[in-house]
Amino acid sequence: MIPVSYNYRNLVVRWRTTLLAASGFMLVVTAWIVMLAFVHGVQSVCAGSGQPQNVIVLKKGAFDEILSEIGDRLARQLELAPGVSRADDGHPLSSCELFLAVNRWNETTREYETIQVRGVAPAAGGVHSQIRIAEGRIFRRNTREVILGAAVARQRQLAPGQQLLLGRNRWDIVGVFQAGGAVFESEVWCDLDQLAAEFHRRDSYTSVVLGSADPEAAAELVRYLNDRRDLRVEAQTEPAYYQQQAQQSEMVRRGAVGIAFFMAIGAVFGVANTMFAAIGERIKDIAVMRLLGFGRREILLSFLIEAVLIAVVGAACGSLLGYTVNGWTLDTALGTSSKSIAFAFQVDTSIVVTAWLFALAMGILGGLLPAMSTMRVGPLEAMR
Repeated sequence: MIPVSYNYRNLVVRWRTTLLAASGFMLVVTAWIVMLAFVHGVQSVCAGSGQPQNVIVLKKGAFDEILSEIGDRLARQLELAPGVSRADDGHPLSSCELFLAVNRWNETTREYETIQVRGVAPAAGGVHSQIRIAEGRIFRRNTREVILGAAVARQRQLAPGQQLLLGRNRWDIVGVFQAGGAVFESEVWCDLDQLAAEFHRRDSYTSVVLGSADPEAAAELVRYLNDRRDLRVEAQTEPAYYQQQAQQSEMVRRGAVGIAFFMAIGAVFGVANTMFAAIGERIKDIAVMRLLGFGRREILLSFLIEAVLIAVVGAACGSLLGYTVNGWTLDTALGTSSKSIAFAFQVDTSIVVTAWLFALAMGILGGLLPAMSTMRVGPLEAMR
């Protein structure tokens, strides 16, 4: 077998063309890692959102809270459904909620921005048990007070003691809450009645969240509500609802594969061109190797290894460059509504491994045809 050091020295001598060919692989690997880190980040947030024992109920035909409207009378019927747990005070474990995407004037940036606001009743604390006050306190009933999700507070640089303009009034920020990285951290929470009065949405809600004893009871409650044609509602467990909202990230995944494929075509042609040029300059070297007793397959394997080494250089650089986005936070739309979430890019081992395998496959594909051309070189070429 021809020593790999031979290929290494040739790549070093031709370092300009080596780097040029490797840059194609670097771009493909970087794009692959960044786009899949985006998808992984969104899916991780949605996977951690909602509790399996909770059932979210929307109006029939609505696939998103913001498109749903449930009247007060229907909400009271839902609370009495079999399978709904009871709080310590004996009341149904039910949270009537009003979710709005509010346009507000940002006095710092001097621009309009959209902020997500959720009006909740006191029962919400028992239903959404993952909510924890990280700073300050909970808002009081019948007051214009709000608490901010951790992501909202971080991205908008808001804190307790400041005020938030919602509608025509200023609301006091009294706390910051965490929800284990769930989508709720991208929202502002306040008193249900005050929010309904501010935006003229009294006696109607966008969703009703029902608490049950366990995931099995929640699944049974979902079946019961969906089978009740007179109610005309759509019921899902909370995790299922947020997973459905995250399906748009699959479009990004498919787009990543498509973009990477077309970029890969360019990288394959790049390495093939580089290898053909290298072989053209080393015809006599190849002929000498034949005289020294190396077989055609050994020479083919040697040049194929050289192409793979170029892919390795590109994959290494692309991995380092792609990994720099790990932990970056960003807002993105969730589903097809105006709902958005804050998430962090997540680069994990599986993403990097698939990027490397993709790069190696491109290297082999791009180097195979040039390497096969070396098999036609005969020993007599050394005499010319």
